[in-house]
Amino acid sequence: MVDEFRINEKMIDDAIDLVKEDAEMEHRMLYHILTSIREMGYRWRSPYKVVLLGDNELEAEYEDDYAHYLDLKAQRRKITWEQYKELHGLDSEE
Repeated sequence: MVDEFRINEKMIDDAIDLVKEDAEMEHRMLYHILTSIREMGYRWRSPYKVVLLGDNELEAEYEDDYAHYLDLKAQRRKITWEQYKELHGLDSEE
């Protein structure tokens, strides 16, 4: 099964209009997230993968502890990366 993100095109355009430069609720980060999602929709033939980066650019694909932490988050566990590191005795520099 493929994970999908579905949103009405007009709805995302309206949201972008709300957060773009000089708009009612200007917010640069939200603007870039929303426009990136819209662009992904425009390029509907391309497969996408969302990669969350942790401390010092950690990636789950290369770091087992971060992968396990993200698995817990996917299970809706209430834990932060800082809490996970403390529970597992990980150095704060990892």
